[in-house]
Amino acid sequence: MILIVNLNPSLDVIFYTEKFYKNKVNRSMKEYIMPGGKGINVAKTLKIFNEKMKVIGFCGGSTGIILKEELKRRDIDFNFIEVQNNTRFAIGIKDLSKKELTILNGAGSEIPESKIEEFFEIYRNNIKDADTLIVSGSIPPNTPYDIYFKILKEAERHYIIKVLDAKGKEFIEALKSKPDIIKPNKEEMEDVLNKTIKSKEDIKNAFKFIEKFQIKYPIISFGKKGAVISIDGKLYHSFLPPIDGIHWGAGDAFLAGFIYGLRRTNDPLYSLKIACATGYLKVKKEELNEDDKNEILKYVEKVTIKEIK
Repeated sequence: MILIVNLNPSLDVIFYTEKFYKNKVNRSMKEYIMPGGKGINVAKTLKIFNEKMKVIGFCGGSTGIILKEELKRRDIDFNFIEVQNNTRFAIGIKDLSKKELTILNGAGSEIPESKIEEFFEIYRNNIKDADTLIVSGSIPPNTPYDIYFKILKEAERHYIIKVLDAKGKEFIEALKSKPDIIKPNKEEMEDVLNKTIKSKEDIKNAFKFIEKFQIKYPIISFGKKGAVISIDGKLYHSFLPPIDGIHWGAGDAFLAGFIYGLRRTNDPLYSLKIACATGYLKVKKEELNEDDKNEILKYVEKVTIKEIK
């Protein structure tokens, strides 16, 4: 089983507009509602690959009710701890005239210490049955920044694959737990380094920084420009021709594809191809479904991988 920790899930809404005007009343052409948060996005994609998984975290209020109903509708198993305040919103506005997507992520609500203790009880009960742990997304306001470190560190005794996809202080602290796989995007890695990544040398230096944490498969995603992975000290760049669409959640779909590939083949380069193809197809639609699996496998053969020297 894959255990997915998503402490700060969201209810995501995309509004489609012919043209978005600032400081004016806008009307959408259509709306799309879906369960969100990075961990849930990973879960939705793993579902199309028929992987067994469970999502744990916090949710509450009327938005939490809708979130759980949407997860049930997608047949995704979860065990959320109920909190008093509403689960956060994440709003996307797609301006079709400019082919732009603007995203506003809610912060979420503070979690009482007693609820965090309750989370760890649920975590310990579920980690025993897992062979892979994914810790992904933001943490609720005022949650201790070392919570991801503690979650990953506690998993060591179970000898499972540990995956981290986060940002900021919690990401830097959690690196010390030596996860097996990480996948920051370019902007998140730039925040860690406090430096812009522009050139090939910048990419190499970013991976040199990561190297000291002894991570087996570090990946940095570059959006439309693909992704770079380090395997045994060598860097590989994977990519497909860029397309317009809904890039929201594409990085999470990428990560799900990589995990699926690695679990099935234990081949990181082929898994990188699956990841790239999965993220690419996700850009074309709001959500992937089981009918998309064969389409993903078609795109796998079109992925280009080049070693960075």
